[in-house]
Amino acid sequence: MSHFFANPISVLLADRVGEDLQNDKLCEAIRNVPSFREYCEILLEDSKTQQVRDLLEDDKLLLLETTRLIRAGQRSMHYMFQAVKFISILLKELNISKKVSISELSIRALCGELQKSPLLEDVLAAFRRLDSSRVAGLLSQFPEALRSLPDLRGVEADFRSLTKAHEGPEPLRSEYDSQNSVIGTTIVKQRVKLDTGKAKLPEETIKYTRIINRCCTLLRSYFVNILVFPQELPLHEAFLLDMRNPIKEVFAPRARYAIERALSNPFDYLLFTSQDTERKISAKQPPTAILYQLYLESGALVNMYDLWTAFYAVFESEQGDSCDERMTMALFYRALSELRALGMLKHSRKKLDHVAKSAWKGL
Repeated sequence: MSHFFANPISVLLADRVGEDLQNDKLCEAIRNVPSFREYCEILLEDSKTQQVRDLLEDDKLLLLETTRLIRAGQRSMHYMFQAVKFISILLKELNISKKVSISELSIRALCGELQKSPLLEDVLAAFRRLDSSRVAGLLSQFPEALRSLPDLRGVEADFRSLTKAHEGPEPLRSEYDSQNSVIGTTIVKQRVKLDTGKAKLPEETIKYTRIINRCCTLLRSYFVNILVFPQELPLHEAFLLDMRNPIKEVFAPRARYAIERALSNPFDYLLFTSQDTERKISAKQPPTAILYQLYLESGALVNMYDLWTAFYAVFESEQGDSCDERMTMALFYRALSELRALGMLKHSRKKLDHVAKSAWKGL
């Protein structure tokens, strides 16, 4: 709600922007968005000066272009989260030791840190070591944006033809697999040195390795193109919520500040028909709020009788002779117990007829 109320260009997220919203103020707001200015600068660098002039002068063309940019940005975000889900699947299937939750992957992607993360290099390295049976299972889980690439279709066709022609009981393995490596020993200055080398590979293994390399190249290119930095997308302000304060207040509220404000200024939250809300303490306020405001005016030790006298005087000054002392005392003790439950005061060991403050406003 904070995003839609505080962001005027979020109206462009509607399926169809009504003619009543297509006004000068909306167009002016769009032209003042930082990402739109950066977009115009990119167009100028590409020598598209006429297009920039049209965007700055023609409102109808501006709305059409912004709608196109926002739809493209939303598609980019959709593909990004598909890629995040795919990376999460790869981490589980490849048994990579670094267990990262999908929420953490999403945060990294939104911050632009996932594209160059070492995690992707670990994923690609583990993918190269997969045998043909596991690769066949993963190919069906590739995301839509990747499966639509013509190059991947060619890789899948070559992979199917190679596995179909393979007659051995074991699945095909690439040259990166540990089974296709040999360890040699050499003695240098009476010390044994271990060397890792590649065994002589059959033709099928070489072909399978080429297919794996092509697939890894496509995966790397896919991650680079899809895992873009969202804040670099044109008009990302419309479809990305990047307002930290409302979110912070909701998910990590300052409970003490809210309670102190409610007790100090209860009419900020309560409806009050009278216009006389400037008076500091009033009998119209909740009893706990009245006692809290009197509590703020006292020192570290508060005399109970003085506190009761001041509390009763608030009601007596407004109600006069009709003020019921017994009812007021009941309200006083209830408010006192509520402040004690909130941890704002406690019994004093120094003086029996006093209470001690245990919290100060704002501290």
